[in-house]
Amino acid sequence: MAKNHQTENPLYKALMKRAEAEISTAFASLVIYFDSPSAGTSLKEMEHLLTIISTAEQRIEALNNYFNNTQI
Repeated sequence: MAKNHQTENPLYKALMKRAEAEISTAFASLVIYFDSPSAGTSLKEMEHLLTIISTAEQRIEALNNYFNNTQI
């Protein structure tokens, strides 16, 4: 069983950074789409980017809920 406090674990850090990077990348793409819409930009692509952000946020929340318990 994993220890509840894993914030210093390199794998924990990697998972957090990967999720944060996915959020940043998708967010940047959405900003570009909103600021300069083009004929090639579809709502489907924008929805896909929102799904990426939402999924990454859920992963961060799960990591914090299960592996960032500082009360131990």
